[in-house]
Amino acid sequence: MFFGNRILLLPKKVKNIYLSIEKLGISSNFFFLNISKMKKLILAFTLLPLVSIIAQTESQSVSIMYYNLLNFPSSTSDRADTLEKIIRHVEPDLFLVNELETNYGANLILSNAINTQGVTHFSKATFYNGPDTDNMLFYNNEKFGLVSQNQISTVTRDISEYKVYFKEPNLSATSDTIYLYLYSCHLKAGTFQSDIDDRESEATTFKNYLQSQGITGNIALGGDFNFYESSEPGCQMILNGGSMNLNDPINQLGSWNSNSFYAPYHTQSTRSSSGGYAGGSSGGMDDRFDFIFISDAIKNGTDRVSFVGGSYTAIGQDGFHYNQSVNSGFNQAVPADVADALFYMSDHLPVYMEMSIEYPVGIQYLQEVISGYHFINENQLQLTLKENSALLQVEIFNLSGQLVESLSDGNSLIDISTLSNGVYLLKAVTDKGEATVKFVKE
Repeated sequence: MFFGNRILLLPKKVKNIYLSIEKLGISSNFFFLNISKMKKLILAFTLLPLVSIIAQTESQSVSIMYYNLLNFPSSTSDRADTLEKIIRHVEPDLFLVNELETNYGANLILSNAINTQGVTHFSKATFYNGPDTDNMLFYNNEKFGLVSQNQISTVTRDISEYKVYFKEPNLSATSDTIYLYLYSCHLKAGTFQSDIDDRESEATTFKNYLQSQGITGNIALGGDFNFYESSEPGCQMILNGGSMNLNDPINQLGSWNSNSFYAPYHTQSTRSSSGGYAGGSSGGMDDRFDFIFISDAIKNGTDRVSFVGGSYTAIGQDGFHYNQSVNSGFNQAVPADVADALFYMSDHLPVYMEMSIEYPVGIQYLQEVISGYHFINENQLQLTLKENSALLQVEIFNLSGQLVESLSDGNSLIDISTLSNGVYLLKAVTDKGEATVKFVKE
């Protein structure tokens, strides 16, 4: 069963339901409730935290990195050791790549670049061999689980969708978590009008996919977009097209190509004249081709996942290597060995950012106040309180905020027979605090 972007795990024969505790839509936890005797009363419970301890949350920072690997592992599979230096420096939790050629290359990265030096907790998605080079997700399986993946066909290359869930510390107890939709893309390169048109077509295909699938919430779209300026139709489609806007987390929009003003954000090319192990483009750092775009939900933190301000960066970009190789002279952003690895690994820099994911804590106190809700029949709701808590008042409101019932006799057996079909909020006031129950009567 799905509640927005959250998972609610229920048995096949639904004789039980869980209660969701939320801090104004920020955090959720689930408590067991037996409704096996109910026939016509469908319940959707949300406990709003009117007791401060119930509202407590903690957060965990997670990191994501996108990287164009330059036709990996073509001709130089030993670049996995080079990539390892970059991975060990950054330690991303979610690592998405472009220009991967084979499943062999994906396995090589996992075993020789990521799960190394005592690290064993990373997994990869399934490799799909598309019409050109391909994408891949590598993920920290202690923090994330892969729910599903899908390939979105475009005029040039597939865009890969990876749907993951966060393994919050209380997951085994709450059966509640948050989804992230991660997309990896590599749009058409080139400066001809036909190339610009292809990029717009690919961006439109992606936005149409989101709309047709009804996908909203926590979305990150990253990779090599080959945009020369934000006014390109394809870039405008990514940002403002379709039914959902996406955002540049650092809001550095403009004409990036050969523009020293944007030197701190350029991601291509890492080489000024000569290519690294696998060739690639030269000319020095003068284009911002690589991005991570995020949904409003992540930008504003409205669904438990929020962008960490100041964390977005192109790894190895210190702003002082305009039209130069990334390892030319002293690099202020990374150690010398990492700058060398970035030079030899690819003609692109990886892009990186952090997100903060909130999860609920402080649940025990609520369990000591209210242990459950049992429905005697269709017209009677029994509130089950702990021995050390006393019911002081019950108020029932309709969704317009009108009070339709008020009881102060301390009776925890609530008569709802006079209520017409609809959605209601039941506010229970105890000597330990307050909770609001949302239910639907049919």
